[in-house]
Amino acid sequence: MSCGNPHATPCTEVLSLTYLYVDGEIDEVHYLEVTTHLSECPPCSDSYAAEVSIKAMVKRSCGGAEITAECRARIVAEVRQISATYRD
Repeated sequence: MSCGNPHATPCTEVLSLTYLYVDGEIDEVHYLEVTTHLSECPPCSDSYAAEVSIKAMVKRSCGGAEITAECRARIVAEVRQISATYRD
């Protein structure tokens, strides 16, 4: 995923840090890099927004219970598949 513009931090790196960023578990240097990138790159910003929505939806649905990695992966895969259908 990329908007086609050059960035100081590549899209692949930002996307690999998205979960840490969403959870507030990212270090300060990477936090600033990701924040800057998201302000410049609509596709990555959309991906981030989807992750925030997924996390909120899971939290509401599970009553605050922790989600397993397997369950989260299935939900993410389904949301990405649906998102890809609407982008195409």
